Amino acid sequence: MSRNLILTLCLGAAVAVGSAPAALADQRHDLDTTASWHRPADLVVPGDDFHPESVAATREGTVFAASIVTGEIVRFPAGSTTARTFVPADVNLGTAGVLADDDRGVLWACGIDLSFQTPTLLQAFDLSSGALKAAYTLPDGGVCADITLARNAVYITDTTNPTATPQPPGRILKLTTPSPRRATGGTLSVWSKDPALTNGAGLQINGIAFDGARSFYTTNYSSGELIKVGIAADGSALPAEVIDLGRRFVTPDGIRMLDRNRLLVTENPGPLSVVDVRARTVKAVDATLDQPSSVVRARHGIYVAEGQIPRLQTGQQPNLPFTLRWLPTP
Repeated sequence: MSRNLILTLCLGAAVAVGSAPAALADQRHDLDTTASWHRPADLVVPGDDFHPESVAATREGTVFAASIVTGEIVRFPAGSTTARTFVPADVNLGTAGVLADDDRGVLWACGIDLSFQTPTLLQAFDLSSGALKAAYTLPDGGVCADITLARNAVYITDTTNPTATPQPPGRILKLTTPSPRRATGGTLSVWSKDPALTNGAGLQINGIAFDGARSFYTTNYSSGELIKVGIAADGSALPAEVIDLGRRFVTPDGIRMLDRNRLLVTENPGPLSVVDVRARTVKAVDATLDQPSSVVRARHGIYVAEGQIPRLQTGQQPNLPFTLRWLPTP
């Protein structure tokens, strides 16, 4: 497959929500505040073509990074700066969003075939062994971009196949499993296909995050819009709302909630920003990041994946090594 095709189809992620704040019931982290705490180090991802598109973390501090190019997923055990192969490169042709689900004991992943010769999969890998526990094919040729948890269910963004004619609409899909502690035996269905989830040509909705109460937030990679989708009393999707922030993002990728009113957003290229969804304001918190693609809340702070997706898209050589930058929680 050509490098140009890979970049045309690179997905945001992240992706993924073992990363939400302690205040969010579905995505809680135990943050260590003992006197022995030391500033965590940045994490170096090996390989000269990895391009970490998405990053995830467990409650106890293990960090995962997924490659959009090779499909490999690596993990950094809690307290370690050494990457270890979690899912080998020959399992997926590419991997987009990843999410650590401590309750089910799995890492959810978006398995992507960028040539679209095989269907896109939502996969569940055992957090201990990396063994594949479950796989669900997206309906109607959907393309899995990012993942979040809410109310014992798994929600994913379908950014759609940008090479299809006509291009399908962006959607949010929902996976319900028989038990919140099982990844197997689930049912994957369309939860929302609101017209507001589709705007512009190319990749559609990408990152997704749950506020811990009754709303999802997602970003449109092509239009730069931030979109809110509420949950009705019966669990169905309310009409989607495009949030006016006074400006649009530039290819927004991974997003994560800090609390019920604050949202972390990465733009590639661009800064890491905090959006106050209630006040509808945007504040850049770090403009030194090198083309960030995803962010995750972890023990002691956050990690930002410098995926360098724009360089991949234009065929430029990446700045090596690929890095997961640690930052204090804004």
